[in-house]
Amino acid sequence: MIDVKQMGKNIRTERKRQLLTIEALSEKADISENFLGKIERGEGIPSLQTIDSIACALNVSIDSLIRGQQENAEHKFFSSLIEINDLTPQNKERFIDFIQANIKFFK
Repeated sequence: MIDVKQMGKNIRTERKRQLLTIEALSEKADISENFLGKIERGEGIPSLQTIDSIACALNVSIDSLIRGQQENAEHKFFSSLIEINDLTPQNKERFIDFIQANIKFFK
C-alpha cells in the first residue's frame, strides 16, 4: 500500500530541491495547483497516471516519489546522457573531450 503522506513529502522535497514552485510543477505535470498542493500534504490521492506525470515533470522515477529512494548512479548517468542531445554538435564534441580527459581521474 502506498503511504500517500510520505509520497507527498517526497514530491515536495524533490520539487524544492529542483527550485520549482507549485505553480511551475503543476504546469509541467499538467495538473491543477490546488490538487498538487493536496497531494503534497497527503490529502489527495493521485492516480498512477498523475504520479507518472509528476515523476516525468521532475525527471525522477515513480519509485523515488513513492518510496523516497534516490535515483541510482547508473540511472542518473543515462538520464544525463539523454540531455546531451540538446547540445550543439560543437558542444557535444567538447563534452566528450571533457569526459575522456577526466575519466582517468575517477578510475
